[in-house]
Amino acid sequence: MREPASLRVATQAHEGSNPSSTALDVDRGEEFCGVVPLGALEAVAGRDRTPLTIEEGVAFITQYPQALAKNKCFSLGGSRLGDRRVPALWISKGAPKLGWCWEGNPHTWLGLASAGDRGH
Repeated sequence: MREPASLRVATQAHEGSNPSSTALDVDRGEEFCGVVPLGALEAVAGRDRTPLTIEEGVAFITQYPQALAKNKCFSLGGSRLGDRRVPALWISKGAPKLGWCWEGNPHTWLGLASAGDRGH
């Protein structure tokens, strides 16, 4: 098992960024439900957006708990270990769960959350 510090950020937009920055214009990416995470990541990058990290996703649902709803959940592609896993937040048995899904598997209930900008 890897230590949390070994998580790498998948996008260059985060490298060297201020750890106290704020994700702005957050979208939970419902349009990517049913799309494999790798395809969703490419689409997000093509729109000059960046995927949320685990920290940003947890902060987002802490501030806006209604943003995480049954069958309207999201991946956090900004935090990857360099393997095939993509972190995600979803609802299971009425409670939020943080886990991972395979990068090549589409889920009808799982989008890809992203930010349009980051305030510093």
